[in-house]
Amino acid sequence: MIHNVFALLSVLPARPRRAAVRTLMDTVWHLRTTEEVLGRENLPSQPSLFICNHLSNADGFTLDRALRPRKVYFLAGIKLQGTVMTRLGTEAVDTISIRPNSSDIEPIKRAVETLKEGHSVLIFPEGGRSRTGALTQAKKGASLIARRAGVPIVPVALTGTEKFMPIDDRDMGREQVRRAHLTVRFGRPFLLDELEAEATGAEDPRQALTDAMMRRVARLLPPEYRGVYADPAPEARDAAPVARPPATHAPSEPGR
Repeated sequence: MIHNVFALLSVLPARPRRAAVRTLMDTVWHLRTTEEVLGRENLPSQPSLFICNHLSNADGFTLDRALRPRKVYFLAGIKLQGTVMTRLGTEAVDTISIRPNSSDIEPIKRAVETLKEGHSVLIFPEGGRSRTGALTQAKKGASLIARRAGVPIVPVALTGTEKFMPIDDRDMGREQVRRAHLTVRFGRPFLLDELEAEATGAEDPRQALTDAMMRRVARLLPPEYRGVYADPAPEARDAAPVARPPATHAPSEPGR
């Protein structure tokens, strides 16, 4: 049913089409979900880079709703232009198109420029939706954007969208919506410089910084969602045990 409505809306001119699609999607989210947004007190007033786990094609609009009235630009995969429903859904939010797993750095430049112009940007550093719900290793471009922009980074944890709009690898444009509870949790902002210690000595410092960023997202998620970022930072795992002073009390008597 909803796919037919999107098809009808697609013939409208751009501006009324966007308004109609946003209204339709707000109605669907209102009728089919319950939403919980936590940590709004952590949102900085200045332009920020938001980093979030990625579960579903419903993620962007769910986060758009959670961040209102703040305007945020989303990095969105160009393949979303391939079906009517995903194309119109992408149009409903402000986006910067990217080609995942390519060497094209133009979207990174545009993201940095957008941040420097005074707007916030949200990225999904994993580069694609998780098929298990658990975090997969993020792409190193996330730390490059953070380095060049120099803005606060806000970790965001999202749960429930994988149940609301499950992935259908056979036909992304026919994905169905179901009833679900959605949770968005904003963590405390940080600067990339604060993570330098976690990248010290790494073979790939840029990847190590991205991984450090994603561990901040993982800490906000339930354990089953943390995936490859379930473990603590390397320096915490590899730290030598603290030496303890020798006992000063008398030894116990034999047989006790």
